[in-house]
Amino acid sequence: MEINEDFVPATKKCVEIEELDDGCILYDTEKDEAHSLNITAASVWTCCDGKHSIKEIAAIVEECFEPKTKSTMEDIIKIVKVFSQKELLK
Repeated sequence: MEINEDFVPATKKCVEIEELDDGCILYDTEKDEAHSLNITAASVWTCCDGKHSIKEIAAIVEECFEPKTKSTMEDIIKIVKVFSQKELLK
């Protein structure tokens, strides 16, 4: 699976989320693993609903966080690739 700006990520149903002030904890009930996300990665996670492309997610993240950087798209792609490597996506 190629993860680029047109990719539409969707989270697996077996992943539970506990929101924190500065991010969240993801718990994969199938693999019995926990993952700690910072606020940016947590924001990306909530957008991985199978409806938004990475390009759309990057636009949402840019609106929520300052300063705007040119690396946002690359950063979002890296974050989604990590989600994929950890088998948190469908």
